[in-house]
Amino acid sequence: MIKWRRKGGKQHIGLSRKNQRGLIMILLGVGLYGLIPLILGTNSKNEPFLNNYKPLSINYIEIESQQNSKVNNRWAVSPYKYRNDSDKPPKNSKAFISRPPSKTSQKTDLNRADSQNLVKLPGIGPVLSARIIKYRNKLGGFYSREQLKEVYGIPDSTYEKIKAQLEVQPTSIKKICLNLVDEKTIATHPYVGWNDAKTIIRYRQANGYFKNAEDLASVWAMDKKNLERLLPYLSFDTTHKL
Repeated sequence: MIKWRRKGGKQHIGLSRKNQRGLIMILLGVGLYGLIPLILGTNSKNEPFLNNYKPLSINYIEIESQQNSKVNNRWAVSPYKYRNDSDKPPKNSKAFISRPPSKTSQKTDLNRADSQNLVKLPGIGPVLSARIIKYRNKLGGFYSREQLKEVYGIPDSTYEKIKAQLEVQPTSIKKICLNLVDEKTIATHPYVGWNDAKTIIRYRQANGYFKNAEDLASVWAMDKKNLERLLPYLSFDTTHKL
């Protein structure tokens, strides 16, 4: 109950003890209500972070979605995504990307290759390349790539490995004019030798010029196999040396 009190001729408003105690209880209640957020850890300083949590999450989701979209677009035009032929789109489709045709490796011509070209072949080093060129000069050129196996030091395994990379141009073979050359020129060819060269010269002196391969085959000392592989290097011309 509110009571009016007089002091020094003036009136003052006062509260009874009961009301004072009630007012104190009210003030304590208000104070405790204000302390509850502090006790529970919901500080107002954290409110900006809590308020920004939702937009941050949305931004992260948008960035993740953009990255996934880029990956999906690249995969959509990738030729590797089609595992079966039935899954492939038509060749005129924009999604179809054909691989560029692989360039076929240029073959090595045994009659024109120098040492730098030969050493690029698997198993052929500087020593073997020099032997190949030396043997090629003695032959007058290769007419078959199988002749490479006749070069000293080249094993069959090496030949089998490189034969698909080889080719020959028989038109560049240097021929021996059998009716005009001397005995030494014939004997230095790898397929003849001195004994056969002497026989050929004697036959030519006794019977005249060789007209064709049949005349040469009549030389009894000539081995048939050697004759067959020698013929591409022979010319039966009687007018001039080739």
